[in-house]
Amino acid sequence: MASITRPIRRTGRRADSEAAILAATERLLQAGATFTELGVQRIAAEAGVARSTFYLCFRDKSDLLIRLTAHMKEGLFRIGGDWRPTGPGGGPDGLAVIYAEQLRYYRERGPLLAAIAEVAAYDAQMREAMVREIDRFTRHIASLIEEEQEAGRLHQGVDAQAAAQVLAWGGEQVIARQVAIGDPDRDEAVARDLADSQWYGTFRRPRV
Repeated sequence: MASITRPIRRTGRRADSEAAILAATERLLQAGATFTELGVQRIAAEAGVARSTFYLCFRDKSDLLIRLTAHMKEGLFRIGGDWRPTGPGGGPDGLAVIYAEQLRYYRERGPLLAAIAEVAAYDAQMREAMVREIDRFTRHIASLIEEEQEAGRLHQGVDAQAAAQVLAWGGEQVIARQVAIGDPDRDEAVARDLADSQWYGTFRRPRV
């Protein structure tokens, strides 16, 4: 069974149809439609494809939103996936830049975030998809923490898995809340505090 944690790559006409449907759904959301009120026919018409083509590409609307979520998270991961604590752009200043970019990225996709929150409230598949996406970030952060421990820059008393889970889930919630109801003028301050909390609370946590 294919993983939903990353966009499924296809080729040919089906790939073109999928891309058109995904883009059309985002356009409709950006225009003010709520996901629950969007019918398959309206999405297909906006994409310029037949209704039957929609069902060739997606099982249903939940499958469509899960795929949109995977594409969005893939883009988010690309922003910070290459960051290393001691690499170029490392340290808390580099982290602050990444968090600021992620906040901008999410703000540009505010209607999609709202749709995800809306559907996750009642759709178990959507909730499971979100868990899988954030768990991907958790595994990545845990690997960075373990690298720092192996290099002797972080003591072994830090539980890499627990710390990574706190950072991934906590960061997701803070960013999502800031985008949903926070003042955009405070984004830089939020990014800075997230970076400092992650750096001094985890990557350079002092022994106690």
